[in-house]
Amino acid sequence: DLAGGSPRENAEALKHLLGGQKGSYRDIVLYNASAALVISDKVKSLKDGVEMAAESIDSGSGKNALAKLISITNAAT
Repeated sequence: DLAGGSPRENAEALKHLLGGQKGSYRDIVLYNASAALVISDKVKSLKDGVEMAAESIDSGSGKNALAKLISITNAAT
């Protein structure tokens, strides 16, 4: 489930993740984001980090941030 694929396959996996699809890909993203949030002192515990990361995905905030990044990078080319 977690093996990477082609750029197109990876983009699809990210699209599904940000669209709310649950599974091992989402789990590993939540765990990695949680660790980054703890290290950067944004949260006190890994549990809090997972909750914050899940909220970002579930609220659509992550999807909106990606859309903005795509818009900015496409405008620059």
